[in-house]
Amino acid sequence: MPLYEGRCSAHGTFEEILSVNEYVLNAGLNCPECGHHAKTIIAPVRTIGPMPSKPLVIDQIGQTFHSKAEQRAYFDKHPNRRIVDPSDSSFVALKDNAREAAETAAKKLGFRDHDDRRAKVRKAKAHQKAIKSGDHKVQAEVG
Repeated sequence: MPLYEGRCSAHGTFEEILSVNEYVLNAGLNCPECGHHAKTIIAPVRTIGPMPSKPLVIDQIGQTFHSKAEQRAYFDKHPNRRIVDPSDSSFVALKDNAREAAETAAKKLGFRDHDDRRAKVRKAKAHQKAIKSGDHKVQAEVG
């Protein structure tokens, strides 16, 4: 039998277990304290897993799944891909290797490190964007 939650204007909220037939015959819920008609509170239904209204987004692999079947099909098609915890040793090693490669590439290009390269590239892009937008202060600095 379903558990119904109701709200009485005089006595607050309450829960009651009724069969569907009892609920229909009573035209809803009655307050157990005063017997007056009470408002039925409809709680959200909990769902597990992805669905069209709530897709599962996995940033780690750059994919969005709208159903469990879609997720299973993707991983069946790509058996070499998996979701790993950030503390997983294989993920830590991959991240460390990628960072080391980025540091080496930045130093070869004459930057102090990868962060220095990123900062200078961002500054240069912002400067170019300002010039294109016609910012006169930026053009005066250049000239």
